[in-house]
Amino acid sequence: MKRVLLLGAGYANISLLKSLPLMQDTTITLISNNPYHYMSVLLHEVASGERGENVLFGLSGMFDEYINIIQDEILEIQHDKVIGKKNAYEYDILVIGLGFSSDTFGIPGIKEFTLSLVNYKEALVIYETLKQNLAAYKQTKDKSKLQIAVCGGGFSGSELSASLAQELPKMCAKEGIDPTLVKIYCIEAMPEILPMFPEPLSKAGRAYLSKLGVEVLSGSKILECKKGEVIIQNNQGTQSIFAETIIWTAGVKGNEVIEKSSFFESKRSRLEVDGFLNPINQKTPMDHIFVAGDCAAVLDKATQRFFPPTAQIALKQGEYLAKSLSAKLNDEPFSEEFHFESKGTFCSLGKYYGIGMTSNKTFKGKIAIWIKRFIELRWSYKISGLGGILRF
Repeated sequence: MKRVLLLGAGYANISLLKSLPLMQDTTITLISNNPYHYMSVLLHEVASGERGENVLFGLSGMFDEYINIIQDEILEIQHDKVIGKKNAYEYDILVIGLGFSSDTFGIPGIKEFTLSLVNYKEALVIYETLKQNLAAYKQTKDKSKLQIAVCGGGFSGSELSASLAQELPKMCAKEGIDPTLVKIYCIEAMPEILPMFPEPLSKAGRAYLSKLGVEVLSGSKILECKKGEVIIQNNQGTQSIFAETIIWTAGVKGNEVIEKSSFFESKRSRLEVDGFLNPINQKTPMDHIFVAGDCAAVLDKATQRFFPPTAQIALKQGEYLAKSLSAKLNDEPFSEEFHFESKGTFCSLGKYYGIGMTSNKTFKGKIAIWIKRFIELRWSYKISGLGGILRF
């Protein structure tokens, strides 16, 4: 009986299990630190209060009964077993699909004085913090309670800034607070926010954020964070941005379990993989271990750069591994390597506006947000059927 162990209930492993045919003489176990899968592409909307538990999909009942689900926190990965808080788990084949973690780049004060947006629980913490600060403002009239600094102008930071700009006025209205007192900063070190898009789209995104009332501070390097203060450096010199709520979205890396596992040679908690998604540049061959999602560093042969770890590539890795593992478990030859070609990239800036691009076309405005919502609904349908669509 072969033992297949999957770590993490993110896009890659859910996609794998939803695509994997019934395996004979095999035990398949999924270990997750939560009893649910969450749509990480919607965490910014949870943080702003726009969404809640409707981004969660319970693991119980999601798969056929032969899939074992265990809730445990993984501490370390070894050659033939995985160490969790509750137990140790032996395996013959391992698939690592653990989620990303925040990367502070060694900037002082990030860990101590900022909130991160890494998972569902952290998104809820941001939302609860915002509500507490609104309540505190009513008592103290301290305007800093209504000031938010979002550190990072990439996908997460820009999407979060826009969602906050639309949802906070509603929260203020419920509390009898003048919404014009709210101040949101989006701080980005690059010359422009959303630098992964062509310049016209980046500028369109910036213009829309400004229209929503967000003050975009691009070309601003973050030097340090203190309690209620972000110290930045730009062409105007060094200055302080004061905000009671500071949210860090400026950097992510792979899961910290990777760097804590001496079994691996890793960089920024990610493992470089070959065409079969096996780790390479390791002390020993690892053809019984596969890596997908945020912990996988997949080289784009055309550009000689690593693909960014997106939900889109994770879904494709899951589908690929379903075919690969099916062949491996049935002792069949399998020579097909993983190939990824992006179908497009879309960013939501609030409920009514987005920007996006495919290989030969760019989009902005309502059509971009509609396309993004369709992509999200398609995933919801795959994992939960019609009920997944109706929850939205």
